[in-house]
Amino acid sequence: MSFQLSIPLFLILTFLQDYEYACYNPFMFDIANHFCEMAADYHTETPHVLDYSKYPDLEERRRFMHVYLSSSGNQPVNSEVDKMLEEVEKYTLASHLMWGLWGVISEHVNEIDFDYMEYAKQRFEEYWLQKPKLLGCCNVTGN
Repeated sequence: MSFQLSIPLFLILTFLQDYEYACYNPFMFDIANHFCEMAADYHTETPHVLDYSKYPDLEERRRFMHVYLSSSGNQPVNSEVDKMLEEVEKYTLASHLMWGLWGVISEHVNEIDFDYMEYAKQRFEEYWLQKPKLLGCCNVTGN
């Protein structure tokens, strides 16, 4: 009897690489975090610098949600996609807070050459920038 692995090895290695960050999250948080990660390029001389112009536009986010919801075998209607996307967008705030706090903590416990505080600053700034837009409240002047 031989054992065949049906999952490509690179997927397993990718999963194992970030295992220390694995946890149970609401799926909408994971999708929001996926969108936020598109602002990062960890393969540059300044991996801590985020470029939110790379955040997927509304059309791309809708397309992603449509494909995600279609994976059940049912074709979602536009209103279902839009409602789900509206909820996902709110989870970007949780992503910014979580990774901002991670940056602050990591500055004190990690020795990797990475500007954790600058990364945290950018995540917190994006949180405060997006919060009024996503929640329709809490206008913050930054003072």
